[in-house]
Amino acid sequence: MGAVKQEVEDVSAATARARFVYDSKDKRQERAMAMGAEEDGPRLEEVGELIPGLPDDVAIECLARVPSRSHRRMRRVCRGWRGAVGSAEFRRRRSAAGAAEDVVFLVQAAPAAGDGKGSTPECALMAANLTTGEWRRVEGPGEAWALVPLFAQCAAAGDGRHVAVVGGWDPDTLRPTSDVRVLDVPAGTWRRGRQMPDSRSSFGCAGGDGNVYVAGGHDESKNALRSALAYSAAADAWRALPDMSEERDEPQLVAAPGGVLAASGYPTEAQGAFRKTAERYAATGGAWADEGEVVPDTGETCLASVRGKVWAVGPGKGGVREWDGAARAWREVADGPPGVKACVKAAGIGNGNGAGLFVFGTVADAAEGRRYSAWVMETAGAPWKRVSVPSGFGGFVYSAAAVRV
Repeated sequence: MGAVKQEVEDVSAATARARFVYDSKDKRQERAMAMGAEEDGPRLEEVGELIPGLPDDVAIECLARVPSRSHRRMRRVCRGWRGAVGSAEFRRRRSAAGAAEDVVFLVQAAPAAGDGKGSTPECALMAANLTTGEWRRVEGPGEAWALVPLFAQCAAAGDGRHVAVVGGWDPDTLRPTSDVRVLDVPAGTWRRGRQMPDSRSSFGCAGGDGNVYVAGGHDESKNALRSALAYSAAADAWRALPDMSEERDEPQLVAAPGGVLAASGYPTEAQGAFRKTAERYAATGGAWADEGEVVPDTGETCLASVRGKVWAVGPGKGGVREWDGAARAWREVADGPPGVKACVKAAGIGNGNGAGLFVFGTVADAAEGRRYSAWVMETAGAPWKRVSVPSGFGGFVYSAAAVRV
């Protein structure tokens, strides 16, 4: 907390004059109204100087270098800062300055309340900041959202801003829920999204191009599903996609440019017999197309989107591969993370040529005393780095999504 306090004090000292103006009696109502405005806030040209005595171009360059953990406090300083921190220009400046931070959100099993004997398991949304090394539990806006639905899926919408927590089981009734919760990552605020048109379990979920895709899973009668949906974070609206060619219970979904890949899963009559096949949905054509046998080892391999490509992550030599859709073949990228026994979840991090990969998996060396660990490959083909997982964050991971802040 000391470092955060110092950052806020430094910011406060730099803007004492601006805050005096905004704290004056005739500005209080204006400030209160601004706090209830749209998250993007006012346009920069509609407010006064961001930092008195500095051109706004220089001021936003300074603000862009403040660590993300202080952004929520910055938004409360004044109306101008609120608009600046919520703007696309602010995000662009952070990236250009090398100040962007990669954060991975995990729906993770959490210790149950009480003594744990016979109690219902719990899930929570965790945030792992790979840039600073900080792990934290993401709290909801109130007691009603204290717990994440069991087995919920999370996905980044691909707009650099929103993460959606979709579906899962109600912790009280243990029945599937169609709830949607949307986190504005830079603002640190939640809103309730429009519910899914149906309730399903064990579905695949991935995000990209401003959409969150849901496909497959099973209904309450354990019938595997072929249906698929897309949720627009900006419009807060769902739309039905064409049905997949196969039933896919427990599939893996991977965002691809202009669509999504649905891989593996199993049909109703073959419970647990995961298939290696996959099909790709393209928004331009509005249809699913067969991709052949994509999943190399269904029990030990995770799929993720890295630089717009589908990667497979598994243990051992040549464990990381990239899918060439035209050749219908895998290209070896690197060995699997050292010490990993099986991949639990993987997520692409960053964007462009510097994009990397986050992996959460089971540990082969039981002597470490922990069942799970995490690794990061910072750029394609770079050496793996072990990520320190603090106590309290070692539970099973049901889904993962990454955002560059």
